[in-house]
Amino acid sequence: MFSWAVGTVRRLWREMVGFGTVGLVGVTCDIATFNLVIGVFHAPKVYGSLSGTALGTLIGYLGNRFWVFRHRDRRQSTAEITLYLLVSAAGMLITAACVAFNEYVLGYKSLLAANVAQFIVGQGAGTVFRFWAMHLWVFPEAHAAADADGEPPRPAGGPDAADLAEPQLADAE
Repeated sequence: MFSWAVGTVRRLWREMVGFGTVGLVGVTCDIATFNLVIGVFHAPKVYGSLSGTALGTLIGYLGNRFWVFRHRDRRQSTAEITLYLLVSAAGMLITAACVAFNEYVLGYKSLLAANVAQFIVGQGAGTVFRFWAMHLWVFPEAHAAADADGEPPRPAGGPDAADLAEPQLADAE
């Protein structure tokens, strides 16, 4: 199990770092919008959550499509954007549910508690979900046919799991 996790991280580290960087820019705008809507406009906290997450979603799409996953095959833009919005909406609901649970179930009403619910708990859970879903469904790896040797093509930009396992097998002999 551990070697599988290490192999997966080694294969996906560039995407993970890029996704994290785009996410950092998006969450910075999200924090600013969230606190502006709540602190300046005195709107309900869930509205602040939805507003901030919507802006972060737009920034996230642009950064992920044109930087992080730029080497992936493009689908029809309508299908890709629709999938992106569906995954983002699910992530947004995860985050907003954390804010609502914090305020309406746990009874924490302070701005600090709302920020913790939004940006630590909600964004944490939502980010894990979004990375998994974006990688799998929105910007999937191309699945081309096997070459003449029967080996599947390897993606450019890094080793696959077989490359990671070969040195271990050679050392064991």
